[in-house]
Amino acid sequence: MIDVPVDIYTSASEILIVIPVWGTDKQSISLTIDDKHLIVSGERIAPIMKESAVPLSQQCFWGTFEKRIELPDHIYFDKIHSELSPNNILIVTVPKMLRPDSVPVKIL
Repeated sequence: MIDVPVDIYTSASEILIVIPVWGTDKQSISLTIDDKHLIVSGERIAPIMKESAVPLSQQCFWGTFEKRIELPDHIYFDKIHSELSPNNILIVTVPKMLRPDSVPVKIL
């Protein structure tokens, strides 16, 4: 199983997880939440080469992949969504729970 690179960005309202999944077909990508982890898995399909082709260099990784990303506590797990761009960049949006700096409590 291969590892895929991931970029993670944060703002006050959300976390963005950017995963390049080139060579992957949308149907092979799976996103799962397990405990506090986002698990991204799929398969990169190697192109069919001529039988006479002998590799001089191989730096591309083909086969199944899985990436496990720990998520923080204060997020809306039920509102996580993703989008696959036309150039096979998977962007997962994880909305954060907005917490005020302070909340006044009335004494009864």
